Amino acid sequence: MNYWTAAKMIGGGNVQRGMMTIRALALGCKLARKKHHVFAEGKYYALGVIGDEFRELEHAVLRESEERQKDEALDVAITALRFVQGEHEREDRDG
Repeated sequence: MNYWTAAKMIGGGNVQRGMMTIRALALGCKLARKKHHVFAEGKYYALGVIGDEFRELEHAVLRESEERQKDEALDVAITALRFVQGEHEREDRDG
């Protein structure tokens, strides 16, 4: 699958929206790895990290701006992506 097709799929048919989402995820992953080089050690710890991010999203939805809600939703997605990529299992965490 090429980038354009992936962007279209992620954007629900809107390529530009998909590209913006892919970019936000990529930049977010880079920053998260810089800030938290070790994502988690083991699947249960990783689950806790994702849960913590989800609770921050819940708080934002209840009490904060739409911009903050989107930032927190992105954090949930990034921690979930790091789980999907097995970063909680890696011996070599150079990313």
